[in-house]
Amino acid sequence: MSISTNLDTALNSFLYRLNASKIIIILTAFFLATSCTFYEPEFRGGENIKMGKLNGKTLKLTVDADIYNENSFALKVKPSTLDVYIEDQYMGKVHLDKKFKMKRKSTTRVSAPLTLTLADGAMFKLLALANKKNLKIRLSGKVKAGAFFISKKIDVNEEKTISGIKSKLGL
Repeated sequence: MSISTNLDTALNSFLYRLNASKIIIILTAFFLATSCTFYEPEFRGGENIKMGKLNGKTLKLTVDADIYNENSFALKVKPSTLDVYIEDQYMGKVHLDKKFKMKRKSTTRVSAPLTLTLADGAMFKLLALANKKNLKIRLSGKVKAGAFFISKKIDVNEEKTISGIKSKLGL
């Protein structure tokens, strides 16, 4: 047997073990990631809306909220877009402009910059709802969130009743 044959055999054996170990690591990571229980984050109050610049049909907002993450791992919420309904009337789309991170097993104060793109006729609908004491707001769509190197799109269909538009705008 020549030296090159022994070297080829040793190299092939090493590459085989390297590929086998990569597969084992990937399968272990996949098993651990899929076996973890995921708890949906929970709003704990402190909601505050700061109105920003209105440019045509685009409105910049900053929403502050306290969110509890019951999971045993930190969560990153990545830029996502949701449909906005007020009193079951479609108002447009809201986009999370910047990702944010929630610490594990704790309440995090989140300040999320948002861009609201109003649908046609939404301003007239908002003016008609301006005198209502309470408003039902619903957000629906998919939010992209992740932990470690795994990310997932999560269905969102959240509904909340808030005090009227005038009180939120300070009128």
